[in-house]
Amino acid sequence: MRCPAFSLTLTLALARAAALAQAPAGDAPLAPVPKPPAVSFMPQPGDALPLAATFTDSSGRLVRLGDELGPRATLLMLGWHRCPQLCGLATQGVLEALRQGGVPGSAARVVFVSVDPAETAADAAERRRADLGYARLLAGRDAGAPPDVERLVGPLPSIRALARSVGFTWQPGDERARLAHPAGVVVVTPEGRVSRALMGVRFEPAELRSAIDDAGDGRVGTPADRIALLCAQLDPRAGLHDGAAMLLARLAGLATLIGLGLFAWRHRRLS
Repeated sequence: MRCPAFSLTLTLALARAAALAQAPAGDAPLAPVPKPPAVSFMPQPGDALPLAATFTDSSGRLVRLGDELGPRATLLMLGWHRCPQLCGLATQGVLEALRQGGVPGSAARVVFVSVDPAETAADAAERRRADLGYARLLAGRDAGAPPDVERLVGPLPSIRALARSVGFTWQPGDERARLAHPAGVVVVTPEGRVSRALMGVRFEPAELRSAIDDAGDGRVGTPADRIALLCAQLDPRAGLHDGAAMLLARLAGLATLIGLGLFAWRHRRLS
């Protein structure tokens, strides 16, 4: 026998979910809004990086990606060295979180790889100097060892292999920036496997330190981290969650409402 109160609750929940799915966000203009570029950043815990892929470091030396990882956690970032804003904010966010979290310089290495094959070792060296300068500014009078930072450039096949291994895609940009891309950091184990990933340009110091500790010990993320990564996907133009993430959030909300309805119905039957 179906409970009328439960049926009404479920009907209202479904109607509300449908309305939310179709409703415009805020006071959106009536004119069509251009679609954001099709970019993504979806690293999967446990996936392996192409360790044999070759790049050039900031000193002009040819290196293998595997040689850049070392016996500790690596904070891998992708973008481009001449990026006018987003990449700089993300790199500064990592350096700030390392400093605020008290992560020693020997615990992790920051490796930033350009996805623009036209960039050179000179571009990498210029940005690396800026990174180290910012790290020194954060340290102030503290004479501790600075973070280990390296920047790489490489040929398109190596770039594509690395980007594919961490679910990173980018597109041509606009008049403000030549490339459109997402931002975040992939925390990699010494063996070259994805442990966790943090999206955005600002990072919680305690969360980053915990991710570094896990990766340094060779631990990788759980299936729950994959859902968290989906929810972290943002529209790179508007800073809003993308359609897939919004659908997942709405389904989760609907499931919660249905669960509450079932709980209320069972409680009423037992009382």
